[in-house]
Amino acid sequence: MSRPPPLPHPTTTLHLYRHLLRESSYLPVLIRPFFDERITTRFRAHRASDPSSCPQTATRLKRAHHDLRYLRAANAGDLPRMRRILLLAFGRTGAKRRQLLTELLEPDTPSSDEELQKYINKARAIVKEGRKPDWLDNWDTEKLKAFVRSQTGGDAPPIVNRPKPEITNHQLAPERYVPKENIWGGPLNEKVRRTKLKKTYKQVAEKVLPPVPREEWELLRDLVNKKEEWEVPKRRTVGRLIWAKSDDKSKEGAALDWNWQRYATQPIWLVDRQKSRRNMLLSGQVDEDLPMGEQQPINCHRYTPRLWRRTLEQVWRMTAVMERKKDGKGWEIEWGQKKYEPPVAPSADLEFFEGAPVRAEPKKKKGKQ
Repeated sequence: MSRPPPLPHPTTTLHLYRHLLRESSYLPVLIRPFFDERITTRFRAHRASDPSSCPQTATRLKRAHHDLRYLRAANAGDLPRMRRILLLAFGRTGAKRRQLLTELLEPDTPSSDEELQKYINKARAIVKEGRKPDWLDNWDTEKLKAFVRSQTGGDAPPIVNRPKPEITNHQLAPERYVPKENIWGGPLNEKVRRTKLKKTYKQVAEKVLPPVPREEWELLRDLVNKKEEWEVPKRRTVGRLIWAKSDDKSKEGAALDWNWQRYATQPIWLVDRQKSRRNMLLSGQVDEDLPMGEQQPINCHRYTPRLWRRTLEQVWRMTAVMERKKDGKGWEIEWGQKKYEPPVAPSADLEFFEGAPVRAEPKKKKGKQ
């Protein structure tokens, strides 16, 4: 059975930092730099803080211990947690997604007189409306709506276990669905209308799966289509003292170490909670006294090349690349979608398919001229 090794609990901040970097080294090669950079940046930014005097630092250390157990469980075979780690690394959720979303909403620098004139007309419209510029004026709403139409339309493939809720129809064109009248039939106040519009755009931005750089998208494509091969590094053997013996403690000594006070004062389910099948990968503890023997943890998988390709394909279907067209009008958006081709029968089995009807390809409809 695959489970995290019985490593000692880190007692100091430096030990915790080393344990996190060690667990990060067992992650797939393509996502390891993201987590290494995040671990080192966070620890170096707060290394001068004292947990005893700063409550926020104590909370960060508690979160770091949680992340260490999370990484160990994922590396031991917890597929749902490994899938979430992949979503974090490729910006489908978490801090990297917010960074990619910021790049999506940031307006491009005008490259022609026509685009510069659009920016000038936009600024004049704000002055004409008699309001102050707000954060929505700094968003490239046309670019956002173009990407949202691609995500909700037929360009994006169907996504299983979507990390974000689906975008509704009225969120595709927020300006169209903002009411023009109030409940009394009078004209809607301009400030109220602007507030409703900003609220709808904020809801849309929270559901967008922003595009990734083309290098990452092509790397995922090559891994899914078997053009790139990589292996997850094997876990190194836990170091032990040379003079330590495996049977130093006798059965009598092991019985004396049994903490019977907890079983006498607390419910059994609470004492044995860390040894349950659900928490076994997180704690690394195993209940060896069960009559049916050692049990398999829940959601524990053995990572194989085929399982990695299927998992990465789910992530690739959530990613897209967005580039401006060559003529400068509109955008080209491409989503990750693997093309499945039927297998070709070997020559030894062709006799079983002789005389089989061949399905004709559907004729393309001619457009109106």
